[in-house]
Order: sequence, then structure tokens, then C-alpha cells
Amino acid sequence: MLIFLDESFRTDKTQPEPAPFGVLAGVALREDSLTEVARDVYQLKYKHLGADFARDGEIKGKELTKRYAFKLEEQGIVSNNLNLARDLIRYLRRKKIPVFGCVCFQEDLQGFKCQNLTALDRTFRYLFERIDMFIKIEAPAQKAILVFDDRDHGTNANNATAITNFFLRSADGLALNSIIDTPFFGISQAQNVGLQLADFVTTIIGQHFEQMPQIEPMWEELNKSIYRWQDPPGKWHSGLRVIRKP
Repeated sequence: MLIFLDESFRTDKTQPEPAPFGVLAGVALREDSLTEVARDVYQLKYKHLGADFARDGEIKGKELTKRYAFKLEEQGIVSNNLNLARDLIRYLRRKKIPVFGCVCFQEDLQGFKCQNLTALDRTFRYLFERIDMFIKIEAPAQKAILVFDDRDHGTNANNATAITNFFLRSADGLALNSIIDTPFFGISQAQNVGLQLADFVTTIIGQHFEQMPQIEPMWEELNKSIYRWQDPPGKWHSGLRVIRKP
């Protein structure tokens, strides 16, 4: 099972003091479904934005759901970008593609950069706990492979080292034995449909938490794709963890 993850950094400006925060989120795709998902997403891109974009264009959440596009719609002007975004959310729901994430308002953690290579940040740990639970419940014969969107070399190296140390050398990490201990890094521009979907869901989650009112109908639909489970029976847990300021 491939878990594609991306990050977004935003600010909730509706508060008396602007509150910066980070989002690390993504989707889970079966390895044998990648060709089908890529083909389906190609068709959706072709439907709304034409052949050139379908062939070469990259899905970027920030481009699909710009505030300006919503303003045009309010004036009665059709937005192909917004219609593609809505179709992508419907596709996630129809294919039952689960969404996971961590939203962090705590200043020392919201950058998703592991400074201490021997102690994994809580943001990553909380996210991995949810992914591990998903695999144990929904695909116990499989292992999760973490695929992060590429950042700079230093960030990739530090994060990879801290993540591997966590899985191999800590009691908490060893318990999350449904996840391969070595993360991978990919490039969304290389028509990596998994990372492009991760970018898309990360944007919608971020816009919701920065309290952008126009995004709420899309958020309400995307929220239905966030993985949830019961433990014990009757007590629900969410695949999206929010870390507030202390």
C-alpha cells in the first residue's frame, strides 16, 4: 500500500492574531491500482481542462481552488478548475480512497522538519499511528510505503533519518509494524498521480482550517473520505489529527 504525503503552510487570518499552521496530509493507494487511478484522473483533467493539460499539466490544489475562481463563479462564470476539484473529490469518495493528515498550530512543530534525529516529532508520529491502524484493519497482509513530496535535500535527509530511527529503535515505532521503515521521496511534477492527489487534499484541508468560507462545501465532501475507525466499539477515531497551541 502506497501512502502519498504532501505539506502545506498557511495562516488563519480570522483570529485576533494571525495563526500560522502546517498541514501534512495525503492518500492511500494500492500499488496495483496506480495505473487505473492515473487513467481516471487523466480523463477528469481532459474533461475539464483539455488534452494539453491532461497530458502535461500538474494538479495543484492552490491553482484549482483559488479565491478568484470562486468570485468568478459568483458572477455566473463557469470555473473549469473548480469543477475539476469537485470531480476529484467525488472520485476519491467513489473509489473509497482514504485520506489521512495532521494539522499543526504549534509553532515549533508546524514546519514538519525533524531537527532531532533521535526523537521523531509528534506530527509525524500521530500521522503514522493512523496509517498503521488503517493497514492493520483494512489490509493486514500488506505494508505501508511512505512516499513524501520532495523538499530540499537537507530536509529530506533529516526527516528520513529521524523516521527510520523511530521505526527501528523506539518502542513506539517498533509497534507500528505495518509501515516500511524507510520513507521514499517523489516529484509530483513527474506525473506522479499519488503525490498530486496528496497535494490536492492537503490544500482543501488547509483552506478549511484557515477558515476560507468558499471551500466549505468541498471540505464537507472531502471530510467523508478521511479514514475513521472504532476502538473500542462505539468510540470513533479520526485519521486527521489536529495539534493546537499549548
